[in-house]
Amino acid sequence: MEALDEKQSGHSEVKTTTSPPTESTDLMSRDEYQLGTLGYRQVLVRGLGMFENWAATFTTMNFVSGMPSLFYFAINTGGPKAMISNWIMVGGLSLMVSLSLAEIASVFPTAGGIYFWSYRLGGPRWGPFLSWLTAWWNWAGWITVVPGTQQVTSNFLVAALQILYPELSILSERWFSFVLTVSGLILAFIPNIISRSMLRYFFRFTILSACLLFGIYWIWYPIASRGHFQPASGVFQNFYNGINYGPTQQASDAYCWVVGILFGAWQFYGYDASVHLAEETNRASKVVARGMWTGTLATWLLSIPTLILLLFCMRDFMAIANSSYANNFAELALQALGPRGAIVVCVLCWLDGTCCTMICILSAQRVTYAIARDGLLPGSKHLQSLSEKRKMPVNAAFLVLVFAILICVIQIGSSVAFFALTATATIATNVSYLIPIVARQTVGRQHFKPGRWNLGIFSMPCAVVASLYISFLFVVLCLPQVYPVTAQTLNYAPIMIGGITIISLIGWILPSGLGGRHWFRGPRRTISEHEMEKAHVAEWEEWTT
Repeated sequence: MEALDEKQSGHSEVKTTTSPPTESTDLMSRDEYQLGTLGYRQVLVRGLGMFENWAATFTTMNFVSGMPSLFYFAINTGGPKAMISNWIMVGGLSLMVSLSLAEIASVFPTAGGIYFWSYRLGGPRWGPFLSWLTAWWNWAGWITVVPGTQQVTSNFLVAALQILYPELSILSERWFSFVLTVSGLILAFIPNIISRSMLRYFFRFTILSACLLFGIYWIWYPIASRGHFQPASGVFQNFYNGINYGPTQQASDAYCWVVGILFGAWQFYGYDASVHLAEETNRASKVVARGMWTGTLATWLLSIPTLILLLFCMRDFMAIANSSYANNFAELALQALGPRGAIVVCVLCWLDGTCCTMICILSAQRVTYAIARDGLLPGSKHLQSLSEKRKMPVNAAFLVLVFAILICVIQIGSSVAFFALTATATIATNVSYLIPIVARQTVGRQHFKPGRWNLGIFSMPCAVVASLYISFLFVVLCLPQVYPVTAQTLNYAPIMIGGITIISLIGWILPSGLGGRHWFRGPRRTISEHEMEKAHVAEWEEWTT
């Protein structure tokens, strides 16, 4: 298949007809036509709307169980004072990233869109190379997000069991956590291979579980904590440096504060979850862009007061910091709600987190399908195939599940593997966002034509802020997270990121026609120019989509 022609900008003149469809007329919906101008034939089934697209980004960030998931890390990297300030800062900067990405998504609404954008924005000279790098970074990011999300989610269930059976020694075994994690991965995997209608129901169930937890935080917690709230100084002035494990303080308070940025960064990414559903979403050029930035904005605005409220419900801060539960948030729930209430909250967090894993698998599955469609992965022919009846990328989903389980095996032997995994996932996905954002304002600036949703004069300022933030994040997440640094406490994220970079670069420069530079010319056309020349969009279709 030939690579996409650069002259195809996605803004081709739409040929319309008012005639009803006939067998001799090549009619397309507006979404199909726009996808065709980008070089792809419509094969996935469109049936999702604004709600599902917004929910994809909102539930990927998933603050109601996401904030508690890294509670132990946040408590020890600055405590409440750093938690609040870092969360507000990271959320606001992440909104800038989502806005910059949304502007590009409006023009190029394709599954796996991040690497496609890099190709189009890079032009004929830089496009193939930038697309190659973006694809590998984004794919690696989503592949590592899946096990990381379910691993931390399993800790909620372990914590609930620890409250219920405090003397049960098996609960502290890593293999037990592994079994729970794999079980959760399989549960989250199932909806992604059955049908698109099940996905619609699952999106609604996920939002419902998030609303339930949100209601518990805002109603049950303050009622149960009445008369025992933390003073304002215990929330806004309480700083705690808990990353020094040695006899002397090696990491300063300022360093500790900076490292704590991972608390917010682990939540505020995955904006492209909306993008990966683009080829299954009606009115994609409008809906996808809105889904990205509104999901991010809603998460930011709702999560800030929720975090502050939960911190006010603490009764004994040091008991939370020194808690032996699998997740320290269980100690906070125990202080506020008692044993039964804490068990309920931990189980609901596990349920909500597993729903989040389902959305992460969905995104990783679509990215796998998309880059396999363009021949970037070994075995692409099989990975791009769809189930005959439901048109679901089932093989791609199985690959995601296998990789997730293999990564979980690695975590059995290391107590720091999880935090390295979260940092790696955060770095990889954010770097994949950086490439098209920078390309949009540099090599692609002259030929990029803004779509229906755009930032206008704010495009450049947003891109500058987003680029600086991602660059800063890259450095911070590679820093050691505890001191002294040993084989057991080393932050392995730089090594994992280095591995991703080396693999992608070697894959590009291999000699004898094996490297991508010899054969990868960009995304492959799956619909011919002749078919597009004959295509028309029915005017009546606009009212029925």
